[in-house]
Amino acid sequence: MREKNIAEAASAFQDDGSDSGVSYGCVFCLTGKEKQVAEIIQLACPETKAITMRKTRYRTCRKVKTLEEVIVMPSYVFFKAPSQAEPLAQFPRQDVIRILTTDKGEWRLAGADEQFVKWLFHYDGLLGLSQAFKEGDRIRIVSGPLKDMEGKITRVDKRGCSGQVVLTFNGKDVPVWLSFEMINTL
Repeated sequence: MREKNIAEAASAFQDDGSDSGVSYGCVFCLTGKEKQVAEIIQLACPETKAITMRKTRYRTCRKVKTLEEVIVMPSYVFFKAPSQAEPLAQFPRQDVIRILTTDKGEWRLAGADEQFVKWLFHYDGLLGLSQAFKEGDRIRIVSGPLKDMEGKITRVDKRGCSGQVVLTFNGKDVPVWLSFEMINTL
């Protein structure tokens, strides 16, 4: 069975077309300042929405298990803004290293990059817990934002309800720690 990778999951995302006149972009900022940069952008430019890519994971401290959100892609803030916006001139510079652009100076994402950010906005930047079904040493995600993805489990932390899964992303095998709830049957 062929694995469905992150890029394919994003490209399979059905765009409802409600974003006409809106473009997507990405800001590269200081690590650890992603949340603040997203908030500052939204305050300075109310017509712009900025998010970070986060995941939910279990954390155990003193035998108490809690859920927490952590940044998945440090230093990156994604935004959607009116197509005519000029983020290079309008966005505040506090903690921002640069707004990512093409070789031609274009900030608007296109193709697979744009599709990925649209998918990310659909989930408000949060990859919540998914349910997974273990098939031998393989795992298949059956719910949540990574639904239908498959990967090879390389390590499991049963107490932490997470595992390191090797997923294929842009033709490369990428080890990712995912929080999940194991279910017995589909």
